Amino acid sequence: MNILKFLKEKKTLIAFDNEQVINKANISKTNNHLNFEKENDYFVFIDNYNLTEKLVFEINKDLNLRIYLITYQSKNIEIEYEFNIDDNSSLELYTNFNTRRNNKFNLKLNFNLNENANLKLMNALIYSGSLDLSTIINLSGRKSSAEVEVLNIGHNNATHNVDQFVRHLNKSTVSNINNSLIASDKSKLKYSVSGFIAKGNELSKAHQSNKGIMLSEACEIEVEPKLFIDEYNVEASHGAAIGQMDEMQLYYLLSRGLTEQQARSLIIFGYTNPFISMIEDKDIKRLLTSQITRVMKGKADNE
Repeated sequence: MNILKFLKEKKTLIAFDNEQVINKANISKTNNHLNFEKENDYFVFIDNYNLTEKLVFEINKDLNLRIYLITYQSKNIEIEYEFNIDDNSSLELYTNFNTRRNNKFNLKLNFNLNENANLKLMNALIYSGSLDLSTIINLSGRKSSAEVEVLNIGHNNATHNVDQFVRHLNKSTVSNINNSLIASDKSKLKYSVSGFIAKGNELSKAHQSNKGIMLSEACEIEVEPKLFIDEYNVEASHGAAIGQMDEMQLYYLLSRGLTEQQARSLIIFGYTNPFISMIEDKDIKRLLTSQITRVMKGKADNE
């Protein structure tokens, strides 16, 4: 099993590799269902595991836990993850999807939140191949909430198609989406961001923010923010700011003695650092920092 070195030392590791499963966390597992009953930080590592069915994460009532989900692939594959968050529970989920080759990855993330359930989702997308990612968040319970933070860096010939759906299915539900996108080389990033507030679900809030920076003439970033509101007494907003690197910022930094490469790196750091700073685990933070550094230096992102 090709488990990353630092993960082998984690006492709450759950690893899937081909047909082999390591469950150091002693999580109750039935077929493809993982049942979380204790508060902790969990590390889930999936390396070319043949998931014939979706992998389901059951988060029991009255829990506060954090899961780091790291997926490595070296072949074309389709995976579906489902997270069910029960009443009064909070899940902080960090995801990192990586490839050892320029393969195709079709990924689905589904979330169902009960009453007073909270989700903080942090997606790090530093994927060099073709990625189709669908994220569906169902705010089914009253006062449930979701915060989504995405850092997406496209490089080489990467093509990323990302669909985000948040469905407000009860009263007083809250969602915030913040997408930070960086494209270089000939990469293409395409986002469809949708928020739905059904009639009768008053006092709900749906907000979207999308910002992107393009580092080459050949790359593309396309964002389509959408809100579907069928209720009056709500808050909703969306926006998208996409463009080339700010020449005035670049000029200012050059005038302070920085080289052009240093100045560009500093501007990019302004996009990546807010996301990195939210990661609690130092090893995971180092992993993402090294991935970003390699990509920005034009190196392949193989481990």
